[in-house]
Amino acid sequence: MQQRLAYLACSFGIGVFSGFNTFTLPLWLASFTTSYLLIGLLGNTRSLEGALVSPLFGVWSDRVWLGWLGRRRPFILVGGLLSAAILALTPAISRLPLPGPLTALPPETQRLVPAVVAIFLFTFTFNTMDDIHKALLVDVTGPAERNAWSAWSVVTVMIGYVALLLLGFVLWPASVTDLAFFAAAALMAASVLVTVAGVREPPPAQWAAAHDEDQAGGLWARLTLLARYRGALAFCLVSFAYWSGVNAVLPLVSIYTRDILGATVGEAQLLPALLLVSTTAFALPMAWLGQRFGRRRVLAAGYAIVTVAALGALVITTKEQGAAVFLLAGVGNAASNVLAIPLLAELVPRQYIGAASGVLAASGSLAAPLASLAAGALSDAFGPRAIFALMAALVVVALALLPTVRQPAAVVLDAQSA
Repeated sequence: MQQRLAYLACSFGIGVFSGFNTFTLPLWLASFTTSYLLIGLLGNTRSLEGALVSPLFGVWSDRVWLGWLGRRRPFILVGGLLSAAILALTPAISRLPLPGPLTALPPETQRLVPAVVAIFLFTFTFNTMDDIHKALLVDVTGPAERNAWSAWSVVTVMIGYVALLLLGFVLWPASVTDLAFFAAAALMAASVLVTVAGVREPPPAQWAAAHDEDQAGGLWARLTLLARYRGALAFCLVSFAYWSGVNAVLPLVSIYTRDILGATVGEAQLLPALLLVSTTAFALPMAWLGQRFGRRRVLAAGYAIVTVAALGALVITTKEQGAAVFLLAGVGNAASNVLAIPLLAELVPRQYIGAASGVLAASGSLAAPLASLAAGALSDAFGPRAIFALMAALVVVALALLPTVRQPAAVVLDAQSA
């Protein structure tokens, strides 16, 4: 129990980082540019480099063992602390003068370039640890308890989101100051250290035999793993469609609440917290429902609820109506956040969960910039309300693809014997 509580500490830090990147950073970026496209692209926790970073580091974490640090925690420690340090320094980096040849750029671009470099670096380092932390959940839990602990992880992530947004409402209600970056970075770094110090990973001998068996056939055996675990690949396609829809909205949702619903800067950070409160409240019920009725069915219901919320956001005009839509969206968001990793663990054996979670994350990382480009272009043309039409269409695609996600017999046996 103690080490699982330590595991949740990093979930809190991930929530703080994600809340800052999604809801606070776009408001800061609005002082550099008026382009919704740029704000949406830069304000995404998932970025294009994550499409390479997450699977590569996931595979790497499956193959290493660094003594008491284990296989996952080295990545959490280094990636988490580097990301926090760069995040804290971002305001200072954004004020650095550009080298001589770049001074010919327009003044707005000169101000934006250092900020873009800092955002790329703290997002890159974050992506080296975030999904490996999810893989660690599978390492330290059994199949029967995985739903519940995934739900507690989501609850803790949402608490981190809400804590950051409440800090923003209180400490930087009129504009995003340097204090916002330092506060988010400090909370993130502390949470990483608690997890690294408190979690003890199972020794590699527990899955070494299965890993050796899969590798015995050489290159051909490794290539056939893709065919053997087709359900996991199908789930990556589902994830790509779903997160394309979600990431079309998230970086611009605070802008939407300010410009369309008439919220202040403080309220634009606080209103999305209702989505997070709703997600938190429904996380544990979704874990129970997933265990009772099946993870895929409950996930489908969650996607349907998110679609309804997106359609509602197309027509609302007041902050009060926005609050109702955010609360509804949080119910569906709870299902997608709680059940994704437990469902993935049904589709691949535990010895490959680092690689599998990395590939799943890569689908989201590919989705994020593409969705941001599309959503930003639509917002520049039609206003930020248009992002919800894109979201509804893409989540419906995810819902249509979900029946193709099927569990292979080999993993059924693996789950039953765990």
